[in-house]
Amino acid sequence: MPAKKKVTEEIKTSAAKAGAAVKTAAKKTADKATAETIEVKKTVRSAARQTKEKATAAKANTEKKIAAKKAEAKEVKDAVTAEAKGTRAARKAAKVNLVFESNLGGKVTPEEIAAKLPKEAVDAYIKLEENKIYWVGKKGEEGSIEIW
Repeated sequence: MPAKKKVTEEIKTSAAKAGAAVKTAAKKTADKATAETIEVKKTVRSAARQTKEKATAAKANTEKKIAAKKAEAKEVKDAVTAEAKGTRAARKAAKVNLVFESNLGGKVTPEEIAAKLPKEAVDAYIKLEENKIYWVGKKGEEGSIEIW
């Protein structure tokens, strides 16, 4: 074989071997990149799943708290309603015609006493035996009024 042909064949063989080596290296690099891509996708999906689970748990916890607050509000509302009904019943039961009478025969009703009080009065003390209504005002002022 002539030397030139031998060198050409060696070049072709070396080129073929180099090409095969490049292909193998390229395949290994591609496989490695694919494996890394798969791992990244797994990590991302896992993180997304965990985030979704946490969000679902937080939502459920919030819904439980809201339900508890609604139940508490309903209990308070029911208690207030029951108290209001009791107050109405007490007022209804207390609708008695009250008349205060002195030893001397004078008579007066609560409505008549209230009508005699000044506007600033917040407390009134009735002393029938003295024929007086003693009152205390909003700002601490005091006074008295005769009943009859």
